[in-house]
Amino acid sequence: MNLGIILIELILALLLTLIMNYLNNDKTNNLDQIILPNIYIILISAFLPWFKNYTLIVIIFYLIFDILYLNLTTKKQLLINLTVYYKNIFLTLISSIIVYHFFLLKVQYAYLDMEIFKNFIWVLIILYFLKKVDLSSLKRIDNTQNFEENFQEYVIVWYAKFKNKYQYLIKSKNSDIENILYSFLIYENYLHGNLYRTIKKMQTKIFKTNTYGIMQVNSDHFITDEESIVIEKEKLEAKLKRVKNTKDDNFLKKLIKEKYPVTSDVEEVLKILKIIENFQKID
Repeated sequence: MNLGIILIELILALLLTLIMNYLNNDKTNNLDQIILPNIYIILISAFLPWFKNYTLIVIIFYLIFDILYLNLTTKKQLLINLTVYYKNIFLTLISSIIVYHFFLLKVQYAYLDMEIFKNFIWVLIILYFLKKVDLSSLKRIDNTQNFEENFQEYVIVWYAKFKNKYQYLIKSKNSDIENILYSFLIYENYLHGNLYRTIKKMQTKIFKTNTYGIMQVNSDHFITDEESIVIEKEKLEAKLKRVKNTKDDNFLKKLIKEKYPVTSDVEEVLKILKIIENFQKID
């Protein structure tokens, strides 16, 4: 396999990763995660017959990219049942091996042939029913209600964890400052996966970057997670010192926007803040 083939495989795998993650954002049925990659390699084989023998590698690269995408970029990584996610990865690989060995390698061209297509349809039917048996437990967050419930649970769990870990730094006479700081912490945790944060920490030790610490504070030198929390706390204390009504949504949005300029980020942080405040009322 030459370098040109590997490059094409990587490009096709990257394209599939982008397509699948776009469809996941639209909350597609979980079965699509298994069926669509197989349709993808069949279409590639139909339009690029000479590339047919390399399509399984495309799927392998795609699965690697998808795992990296989940851990490095997506906001929802920590809301997904990872056991279910990796089970889907395994089923996608197995189904692709079946399609590759029992269909693509058996034909010279992957154009539609009714006799071969009939057998392939039965493979899809069997996979569908195998998947259907466990469908109730093999779902990502498919609707708004479930997402909101999982998101609230996520916020409360991480609020408790961060409070246990950083309370000695965050504790303030002003409870609003505490809640805003916890909201920032939770959102940063939600925004980036564990792998991303690990790589970021390694990067800051090697290369000079603009932001440091768990709070991603702008600095001209390296600072620790704890130092970033203290700096953010001092900023908030200075801003809230003369403010009488810190519960006003417009004021809070303006305050959050100073750290997160994008409106969607402001709304997310504000939502986290409201969940914390409601939880404290119950607690």
